[in-house]
Amino acid sequence: MNRAIVAMIKASGRSWWQALFSDGRILSEWQTLTNRLRLPFQSNRFSRWEEVSKKGMVGLRLLCPNGMAGELEAPEGHKFFQLKAGGVGVTMGFIGGIKGLSRYCDAHIIGVVVNSEGDCVCRAWETQEKRLIEFRDNVFDMKYRNIGVLSLDVQQLKI
Repeated sequence: MNRAIVAMIKASGRSWWQALFSDGRILSEWQTLTNRLRLPFQSNRFSRWEEVSKKGMVGLRLLCPNGMAGELEAPEGHKFFQLKAGGVGVTMGFIGGIKGLSRYCDAHIIGVVVNSEGDCVCRAWETQEKRLIEFRDNVFDMKYRNIGVLSLDVQQLKI
């Protein structure tokens, strides 16, 4: 990978997904950002995973700010998913009322469904722990971080 891209990922302090397709094409998360400058150094922009065509997708990577990468492969398309687990923090003013809202990400997860029962293999970048882990779970009731049922429509999963 290009050294400048690696440096930007490290400087961003966050993880990024990267999809690989059977025709050799690679689509990186920063190419789907909702702003004009599409580089992996902005931490407050949103990507559009739900708009990415999953046709021909054969691999998914998680590029982490510590230089590590988790990768998943599958021979068929429509089985990959990615999501960020986190929440919203609220700052209250001295006299009351909401002073500000902030989003935070506890974990960035990529996964591939391995059977019709929804079992999946996942990789996750845990932001607080600053580590890349691997785990097995189920998209119909994700135990990891108490996520629960994934929206198959949003993830464009065909099970």
